[in-house]
Amino acid sequence: MTSSIRFCKNGARRTRSARCEMGTEHAPRLIMRRGNVNLQTKIDEGTARVCVLGLGYVGLPLAVGFASVGFPVVGLDVDEGKITALQQGKSYIGDVESDDVATLVANGTLTATSDYDVLRQVDVVFICVPTPFDAMKAPDLSFIISAVEGIVPRLQVGQLIILQSTTYPGTTEEVVLPILERSGLKAGQDFHLAFSPERINPGDKTHGVHNTPKVVGGLTPRCTDLARALLSRLFSQVHVVSTPRAAEMTKLLENIFRSVNIALVNELALLSERMGIDFWEVIEAASTKPFGFMPFYPGPGVGGHCLSPDEYIFLRNRDGGLKAMPIGDYARSTQAAPDSRLIQTESTTLIAPAATELLVFDPAQGRAVFKPLRYVSARHYEGCMVQIITADGRRLTVTDGHPIITLEQEKFLVKRADALNPGDAVVVAKDLPNDSTPLFVDLIAELPETEYKGVRVKNKREPFNAYRARLVPYLRKHLKYYWDVFRYNAMPLGIYVALEREGAMPIPHQDVLLCTGRGPSYSSIPAVLPLDADFARLLGYYLSEGCISLDQSLRTRFTFNADERELITDLKTILKRIGLKYSAYKDGRWNSYHIKVSSRLFGLLLRDILQCGTNSYNMQIPSHLMTAPAEIRLALLSGLLRGDGDVHHTQEMRSYTKRGKKYSHYINTATVGYFSASPILFQQTVMLLQSLGFVPTFKRDKPQLRLYGAEPLARLKPLLADVKRQRLEAYEQGRRKRMPTTQSQNHGGFATVQVREVVTAPSVPTVYSLETDEPHTFVTSYGLVVHNCIPVDPYYLSWKAREYDFYTKFIELAAEVNQDMPYHVVEKVAAALSDRGLALRGARVLVLGVAFKRDVDDARNSPAGRIIELLLERGAEVQYNDPYVPRYRVGRDVFWREEHVLESVPLTAETLTTSDVVIIIAGHTVYDYDWVVAQAPLVVDTVNATRAVADRDDKVVRIGAPLPRPGR
Repeated sequence: MTSSIRFCKNGARRTRSARCEMGTEHAPRLIMRRGNVNLQTKIDEGTARVCVLGLGYVGLPLAVGFASVGFPVVGLDVDEGKITALQQGKSYIGDVESDDVATLVANGTLTATSDYDVLRQVDVVFICVPTPFDAMKAPDLSFIISAVEGIVPRLQVGQLIILQSTTYPGTTEEVVLPILERSGLKAGQDFHLAFSPERINPGDKTHGVHNTPKVVGGLTPRCTDLARALLSRLFSQVHVVSTPRAAEMTKLLENIFRSVNIALVNELALLSERMGIDFWEVIEAASTKPFGFMPFYPGPGVGGHCLSPDEYIFLRNRDGGLKAMPIGDYARSTQAAPDSRLIQTESTTLIAPAATELLVFDPAQGRAVFKPLRYVSARHYEGCMVQIITADGRRLTVTDGHPIITLEQEKFLVKRADALNPGDAVVVAKDLPNDSTPLFVDLIAELPETEYKGVRVKNKREPFNAYRARLVPYLRKHLKYYWDVFRYNAMPLGIYVALEREGAMPIPHQDVLLCTGRGPSYSSIPAVLPLDADFARLLGYYLSEGCISLDQSLRTRFTFNADERELITDLKTILKRIGLKYSAYKDGRWNSYHIKVSSRLFGLLLRDILQCGTNSYNMQIPSHLMTAPAEIRLALLSGLLRGDGDVHHTQEMRSYTKRGKKYSHYINTATVGYFSASPILFQQTVMLLQSLGFVPTFKRDKPQLRLYGAEPLARLKPLLADVKRQRLEAYEQGRRKRMPTTQSQNHGGFATVQVREVVTAPSVPTVYSLETDEPHTFVTSYGLVVHNCIPVDPYYLSWKAREYDFYTKFIELAAEVNQDMPYHVVEKVAAALSDRGLALRGARVLVLGVAFKRDVDDARNSPAGRIIELLLERGAEVQYNDPYVPRYRVGRDVFWREEHVLESVPLTAETLTTSDVVIIIAGHTVYDYDWVVAQAPLVVDTVNATRAVADRDDKVVRIGAPLPRPGR
């Protein structure tokens, strides 16, 4: 949950002079009652009033912790949703129970507000706000600064301010302290200041605020003593360090220690893959050493840009089919699965699911395919969320930097979500992988043994008596009155299965009926049911207009408008063909027609085996039908649209007057719509339609879609019945011209739709991401295609080190183990030029690709920045080309003090031939490397992009390979 603590500056900031002008009757006389001696006493007595500023996954557990040990606590946050939840006694994060919040709110020890004026009445303020990175890879301290500026006009003598947000060493003294002292109060004398890093480990049920040791460093010894005294009332152990800087560095050491070790095992894991070694087994074995080893686990990276928990993904498990599921629900279910591997990091849970494939989009094929799902991650998030809204009404909520697949000039590109512009074309998956194998359901194989009671088996073809001699020796072992099998031509299902296991049952499943009840309640159903077009249409009727009773009978009911005679007749025909008994009655009051199937086995088939749901809110298409042959999917769609579909047709003449003249227009329009109260069924129906070539548009605020255009409506007409089909026929007869669809563009296996806008979305406490094999994409809600999440560098220390002319190579390596070292690249460039009699100073250098990685437009964290800085420092003339990054900024650090702005130059033969050296940093696939190498006099390749270029070894220098010599 985002703790977006912002303070609106209104000119009310108080200075020393302003305080003097207010007169002696104001604040000084009152607030002097709250000096440091009084605060120590209040801490000892447990009466100090505590404010926690920022109620995210760090702040809320802290607030609840202090309130639970008796301190009066007020939570302060600008997010009114959080405040309302807490006032109602509800928790919005998983690590804090709502019952605990409700108890503390009820007894008055915990309150919550968005009014900063509450700071005037408290003794201690904890600052617990997020500190993300900005676009320049520098720590974004805006949340801290806003929070502190909100404290300044309300700062009281004797108050203790404790910063908890993760940040670089020096923040407390260099940023927070000067702002607070604008109040006219002196830190260490009038108020107290300390830093105590948060150590919340979200999702960890073992280590909470009470039993996790705390580190604290104060500005002065007195600041430290007061902070230690307060923290000791909640935390089992408090370790004191000498300064806030030491405490800030402690937090970074903890994070970096973990990340460096993860980087190490990631490399070893890659090596183990090539050597055919199970690295997980290696870690388990190494962990048996009782000293000198601490286990860390390989993973795809922690952090990064992710999806909101309610966005959908599409999976195929061991059973096949295509299952739709919200990514948050999937992560939680996978985490609980016994065959999943779980990796818990500081604020991220990585889950390696077993034998699961994900629906991804392959740009090379231009269609959706299945690829192995490697990891699912869940992490606590306190940054910005955005919602992408397309021109046809699709909506996708992601973190602001999540990479989205777009199509520009027939090339697939990757763009940050917050960098999308109106008119950008995003990709929508259409074709789905399908299996032509005939589908059927074997009830005997699927029913659990607990459902055998009362179920009898009857042979459809001939009586059991025809097999009497073969069956009697086995029946005697299981039944006392075994002759009843032949008398009634019925065998208990449990006995049938037992004989089958013994190899004594000659009658296959497809030749038997399963029977229940007797007399009027008797019903039967074939043991094996083909999932053919008729049955698919029946399922469509059920998903739209059906339900199952909540009692043990599991009666299935279908309810239609009584005027839908074709539909009703069709359902009755299908039920008769299957052999299912039904009853029917008409409700004259509501003009509704009800069909009831009183077969518990049929109810079990729909509810448990096919997992269709039981009511309009939880209905879903069986996963296997989503990848069935097209004729089966069309039949399913027919049932859905006949049930919950609608057809609107307008045919009229409209007259109006304009500038004194009368005009008449002939109007003939039609749309087919669909609505579902089940979120999963709605997303499935969208994918089903698109797999059949229909690309719908969507209503703004409801789960409703629309289809229009002459060609789509002509294809839909035979799927409909009764008045719905009649309306489309009338539309066709009255049509004078073909109306094309304009909201989407068809590209065969996929479509594109334009972005309408990108807006800020409400924050969520946890976001989720996936990691797949190449091509590192996946299909999400509405069929939209996104890229795997790009990890974000979380290491504040590497940024701070640049101010001190210190390059933190090891930390940079831990952040991204595959990143080429900029110094090494520049040395390679200098050596290659020297071999050709050229110096780096004055050399004309062309950089190809400054993006973070190939085929993306995100240049943050790119090694190109440091390489260009070093080249400029050594006197080179640098220009660059990147089709995705039109402008690139470097500098504003110790290497290049002033900001240096470059603009991408055209990539022409002249540009290449007039350069002394070309450096390939981001190996974009749009580049023709054969042509680049042919034109350029010298190429330094940092990403092995020229590996396929033949006979150019004399002019290509590859990182990690021997330096070639001219003329060889």
